[in-house]
Amino acid sequence: MSFRGGHRSFFNLLFEVALIAVGVFLALWANNWHEDQEHRAQARAALRNFAAEMETNRQATQRNRAYHEAFVRELREFRASKEPASEDRLYKSVHYEGMRPVIFEHTAWDLALATQALSYLDPDLAFDISKVYTKQNAFEKLEESFLAAAFTPSSLSSDNVKGMAAAMELYLIDVNQQEPAILQLYDKVIPEVKGALSH
Repeated sequence: MSFRGGHRSFFNLLFEVALIAVGVFLALWANNWHEDQEHRAQARAALRNFAAEMETNRQATQRNRAYHEAFVRELREFRASKEPASEDRLYKSVHYEGMRPVIFEHTAWDLALATQALSYLDPDLAFDISKVYTKQNAFEKLEESFLAAAFTPSSLSSDNVKGMAAAMELYLIDVNQQEPAILQLYDKVIPEVKGALSH
């Protein structure tokens, strides 16, 4: 009798352990499923942000292309001229409307880093997106360093017009190499991001 009771209680215990194990398994599975859904949602949000932000940055870069190309040509012609260099002649020869540096948006990148959303993207796509923002960052540093060095009281003095024109020309040669390279990256990566969003 006691053996039967012990036998019954052993099976009851086994049944309870099995129920607990199933409950724990289901809870873990539900938790993993919920986390996976959250990661997918964060990845999709990051992709939407990247697509919009890179499109904005591409338009900002494209907007300056014709101006920067014309500007460097006019500076070259001004410096090659035999006429005496003067501030007045510089502004007549060159259609100067500022240096027009590109101000890149990078909120999507900052947010993706803060939320670790990059880790939820396809590694190859995350790598390509990272290349875009690395290139933008390097270009911004070029712009900032030139603007900080070029626009000082001594460089803007009227007796240093040819020197200032030469510095602007050298800077614009770099700009006219960097901007098309960035635009090529946008043309490659934006469709990749949109393609990932559509799947």
